[in-house]
Amino acid sequence: MSVEETFAGQKLLALMGAELTRVARGEVDITLRFRDDLAQQSGALHAGTVAAIADTACGLAALSMMDEGSGVVSVEFKINLLAPAIGKRFVAKGRVVRAGRTLTVCTADVIADDEKLIATMLATMMRR
Repeated sequence: MSVEETFAGQKLLALMGAELTRVARGEVDITLRFRDDLAQQSGALHAGTVAAIADTACGLAALSMMDEGSGVVSVEFKINLLAPAIGKRFVAKGRVVRAGRTLTVCTADVIADDEKLIATMLATMMRR
């Protein structure tokens, strides 16, 4: 499946209202507008929501470098939450660091309101 088709099948991201806003070879951006129902008790975007858009941006960036008909699954990721996820608009920018035959290493930065880095992820994706 293509990156766009794979994203369209992501029911969790559809439920959250996330949008695929940029696709290039080895690069994917996912944009999410803040909603109260995606926040935690203090009003910041929930860490699970931040992780979901970062993980998906990494996975789709990896998929963009794979042969047609490939699929991708996450096998490992680490996320550093650098600041409270406060803002109106969040962009997860997934980038491939190194693409291998089976495993691809990616990073994702999550940025609030085009200016504040709130999280960074290092992830390993596997072709399936």
